[in-house]
Amino acid sequence: MSRRSSFDTSASLWPSFVDVMSNLLILMLFMVIVFMILNFVSTASHPNEKDKKIQELQKIIEDKNKLNQALINNVRGIKENIQQLQQENKDKDSDIEELYQVLDMQKDESKKKDIKNEQLSSRVAELNMLILQMEGDIIKKDNQVKALQNSEENLKNTVSKLTVEMQKLNDVFEATDKYISWQKVQIVELGKKLNRALANKTAELFKVRSTFFEELSQAVMENKNFVMVGDRFVIPSEVFFSQSSAELGDKGKEKLREIAKILKDAMVAFPEDIDWILRVDGHTDKTPVLPNSKYKSNWELSVARAVSVVNFLISEGIPANRLAATGFGEFHPLVEGNSVEALSRNRRIEFKLTEK
Repeated sequence: MSRRSSFDTSASLWPSFVDVMSNLLILMLFMVIVFMILNFVSTASHPNEKDKKIQELQKIIEDKNKLNQALINNVRGIKENIQQLQQENKDKDSDIEELYQVLDMQKDESKKKDIKNEQLSSRVAELNMLILQMEGDIIKKDNQVKALQNSEENLKNTVSKLTVEMQKLNDVFEATDKYISWQKVQIVELGKKLNRALANKTAELFKVRSTFFEELSQAVMENKNFVMVGDRFVIPSEVFFSQSSAELGDKGKEKLREIAKILKDAMVAFPEDIDWILRVDGHTDKTPVLPNSKYKSNWELSVARAVSVVNFLISEGIPANRLAATGFGEFHPLVEGNSVEALSRNRRIEFKLTEK
């Protein structure tokens, strides 16, 4: 835009130049008038030369008029030239403005091209990197193909070796089948012997358990609430515990001493190779525990009662590894119903002599 400002400066100097020329013209006219007045005064003092001076003045005035007219014409021409130059300057300014606009557009296009070139360069770089990666992948794939070809050859050799080994194994299997057939016969015979042994052990355990429960029944036969249910001996909880309690009472301890004595006597007759165990099961009725009880549920109460019985039996000399305590809560009743008799029968301690 510096070029445009230089044109604007040159165009603004012309009016000043015209003003200066006008002032000079007025000054010259003033000097001519002064000169004419002085000549008129001098001719008035010499009347004989009046006509001559007048003629000279007229000639001078005519010359000055011609000069003034020439100057005026020159000034008019200068003004016209100035106007023409100003118009040309305006046209040039318009052309220059258009040129600047074109130049700006070219600069914008150049910037856009530069941006596109940068983007293209970046894309070319990315493509070059991708090509390099693809070339690396191709090399890796070639190596993998070679490795697979080598592996295939190795597999063929391995298959050949395995074929030979399979033939050897087939020979071994034929011999093994004969041996297995013989073993099956032996296993059948052993199974029969084992079943006979187990039957004998079961019979022995059943005999011991019958003896134990028979003696236990005789010890508590005065109480008709003591019953046999299948392979379990059932005793009401009231014999051992008060309501919602797992602490053994004196009567309960006395009964447990009798049971412990009977069990210790029976243990002498138990075969040594029978891994027997006396399981103590605690059961409650469906009545919730008392609010002041330290047990939150019948589950906890039934387990605590079974544990109390087991601990007392241990204190009476029954080995701990021959005892187990379990609790069933109210979920395995002997009889259904909400009667006093039904609830009483469901509150119980059960003894079951079984194998581990």
